[in-house]
Amino acid sequence: MRISALFGRTLRETPADIDYPALRLMLRAGLARLSAGALAFLPIGTRVLRRLEAMAHEELTRIGAQEIHLPPVRTLSASDRVQSRLLPASSTMHGSDQSRRLLAFDPTDTTTIASLAASEIASYRQLPALLYQRHPISCNDCRSSWLREEIALTVYALGGGAHELEETGTQVYSAFERIFRRCDMHLIAAEAGYTGENDQVTRAYVAVSEHGDIDLMICESCSYTAIREAARTAFDSTLATSMMKDEPDHPEAIATPNCATIADLARFCGVPESATAKAVFFDSPEHGLIFAVIRGDRAINIKKLCLVAGVANLTPARPEQIDAIGAVAGYASPVGLPSHTSNRVLIVADPSVTTGAPLIAGANRHGYHLRNVVYGRDWRADRIADISLAHPGDPCNRCGAPLRQSSGFTIVHAIHHGAFAQDATFLDQEGVSRPIVLASFRMLLERALLTIIEQHCDQAGIVWTPETAPFDVHLIRLGKQDATRQAADALYDELIAAGIAVLYDDRNETAGVKFNDADLIGLPLRLVIGDRFLTDGLVEIKQRATGMITKMPRQEIIAEVQKA
Repeated sequence: MRISALFGRTLRETPADIDYPALRLMLRAGLARLSAGALAFLPIGTRVLRRLEAMAHEELTRIGAQEIHLPPVRTLSASDRVQSRLLPASSTMHGSDQSRRLLAFDPTDTTTIASLAASEIASYRQLPALLYQRHPISCNDCRSSWLREEIALTVYALGGGAHELEETGTQVYSAFERIFRRCDMHLIAAEAGYTGENDQVTRAYVAVSEHGDIDLMICESCSYTAIREAARTAFDSTLATSMMKDEPDHPEAIATPNCATIADLARFCGVPESATAKAVFFDSPEHGLIFAVIRGDRAINIKKLCLVAGVANLTPARPEQIDAIGAVAGYASPVGLPSHTSNRVLIVADPSVTTGAPLIAGANRHGYHLRNVVYGRDWRADRIADISLAHPGDPCNRCGAPLRQSSGFTIVHAIHHGAFAQDATFLDQEGVSRPIVLASFRMLLERALLTIIEQHCDQAGIVWTPETAPFDVHLIRLGKQDATRQAADALYDELIAAGIAVLYDDRNETAGVKFNDADLIGLPLRLVIGDRFLTDGLVEIKQRATGMITKMPRQEIIAEVQKA
């Protein structure tokens, strides 16, 4: 590729509002541009994506995966319309066509995969099956706006049971790990959540970065790492308030005017927020009202609560729902709720409020709270589970050491791990019909590309590894003599004929501009032919990674490049 004909150019400056160094380098090196807030890849950047895809194809083919292509948009059936209301808002986008048929853009594609499994798989002999596709996805809840539309590679694993699927998942993760090693990406495995069927931990591979768009909780002592929304912590009993000798054996109502928030309540009563109980109400499509109770200084983890309650999505409860069970918003607690509400609300308690220590909780009466509320004596929950969002300093669930908070990018994660494919069954060895189990795994290619740049760069620009570089060689022509141009053109043609990918800087620019661009783009080898070549016959070779510069006779260049 001649730079004079290349679509896209390098930039001296980047937009001032971009603070992520890898993104700045990507834009400056001419790999991509920001268009309507999303990344639009130019030819150089597209070549890197293609190399990542080729590696993925090789490694997935190695484990028997087969490539497919699924339609990005499908028409919703009547049952789909019901099911779509149970999905999180960020998971599926809806629209309609000219005939007013309801359409869905589902980034998980599980409905289509289930349909294919139902039509193509009949016997246990066809399982497990591995399929994969490259496709665009939308991530509306991503903190980095320029990553809300990106390219993903999704692997679908179909199996006859959880154990078979676990073994297949191990193969998929091994394939991804080989891709990471080939790209020289330094990632860590992190807990990403739990399945609903067997409480199995799901895994994600993340790149730690101070510019990342997810929060991580890391234990320096035992190396436990988890995405914050999935992080499990040990309950810190030292923070629980203790029962005082002069406390009564029953709750006492106290007037708390204008104390509808935990902060106001703690300030009014002169106690820490950890001495209070927080009531939070949610609505769910499956169970209706969910009443979550947690210590006042903690925050509800929505993902954990969804799993505990067995629901797909939670939204804030409506005022009339709270009123209907006899609770008062801002002054609510489970204490004293009418018994007839038990079948209309699911009460979930975090362990932080079930220690038996007295807390200040709502009195279900405007302007009043209850002092000395004790779990087990004054109220009970339908379920007790960890529904708390992890905080820095919380004790590690494994070793008890304090967790620290970091940030990063998710590169690979599991989706719908262990979920049964709808209406898809097979006959086992005894001829019994059983459901096909589905797991899917996703690699986010644009985040992978940015991670490679972040981990392989210096002050001058990108430093590509041979496996990930968009071209093998950056050839530079210096000098304006016709003989120099002809010699550089001849070397360019010969390199291409040898199967070497070349970016040829044939512009009439100064040596400084060309050298700076070569370092910015960062290809593994830089070759320079100048006017001096006409007298000594030597070509200058620079290794981008080490900065080492040597000179070599023209006739040895092809062999040297192929060896590198």
